[in-house]
Amino acid sequence: MIMVSCSQGYKINVNFAGHDFDGKKAYLTNYDTGDTIDSVTVSEKHLMLEGSVDSAFYARLIVDGNRFGMIVEPGEINVEWGDKIVARGTPLNDKLNTLGDEMEKIDAQWEKIDQAFKNGELTDEEASNQSADLESKQVQLFYATYLSNKDNALGPWAFTNYLIYKQFTTAQLDSILSTAPDNYRGYKRVIKAQSDAQAVENTAVGKTYTDFSMKGPDGKVVKLSDFVGKDGEYTVVDFWASWCGPCRAEIKGALTTLYEKYNDKGVKVLGVAVWDKPVDTQAAIKQLNIRWQVMMDDHYTTIPTDLYGIAGIPHIMVVDPDGVIISRGLQGDALVQYIDKLMVNK
Repeated sequence: MIMVSCSQGYKINVNFAGHDFDGKKAYLTNYDTGDTIDSVTVSEKHLMLEGSVDSAFYARLIVDGNRFGMIVEPGEINVEWGDKIVARGTPLNDKLNTLGDEMEKIDAQWEKIDQAFKNGELTDEEASNQSADLESKQVQLFYATYLSNKDNALGPWAFTNYLIYKQFTTAQLDSILSTAPDNYRGYKRVIKAQSDAQAVENTAVGKTYTDFSMKGPDGKVVKLSDFVGKDGEYTVVDFWASWCGPCRAEIKGALTTLYEKYNDKGVKVLGVAVWDKPVDTQAAIKQLNIRWQVMMDDHYTTIPTDLYGIAGIPHIMVVDPDGVIISRGLQGDALVQYIDKLMVNK
């Protein structure tokens, strides 16, 4: 029997304009699995990667911690890595560039809203509503891209980004996947979305909290159950990371307010450090003057967020004295007002 290979060659040329990455290792990775496909050292502000591919796939090129998304497909792909990074020369990358232009327009609108809010031209509510409208546009852009590219490498990437930006129930996900190509169910990011949806349902408002173990800053093993459902107190559980700007804002704002108002008066604040290096967590505890208990680990961990189906941080959960989850997702003034109301009615 004669075996015929469907593999076709690709060549990726990368020129680094204005970036001194010489001597740095560059990695080509599969976006969905994270697997390294190839690696090469940058020399004279240039690198080249060659290989063969059975079918095109969305990839990341990682250089010195910087990431760039592109489609690996047959042909010669030329990447200009300057202030803006662009891959040209193949059909799907040209499509990706068009989508990128649309995304840039949305980002520019977001910046205008942010600046208008900082200048006092928009109220908090107006800025939030306009931002929500833009996020809806972004979500629809991903969905439209998926629909028109279901059967090529751009489709799965757009689909998984669509799943990230919307919170789906397991039934909704099953319905969406019923109209997608069969191979989509095998993508790791789709499997993760299904797992997260189930975790959200398992830990929804009205359910008893799910326990997990981590460590305290002193290195001793602690459990969530060591802090919640105790002494007739409510517990505000904050999932956060040191590198997360909004997380730090919540800590300095609403969480510190609640700690100062209600610590030892019926409400505990508990931090759960996730997706972070322990040394960075420890530094942030000092920098932010965190006075409440913080659960952390001796490695980068996703266990707590996997258990609760948390796709983005900060994520704040309120647990009542009986260990029942009574709120998820409140932040800022809305969180403070919610706790104030609980304590008035207690």
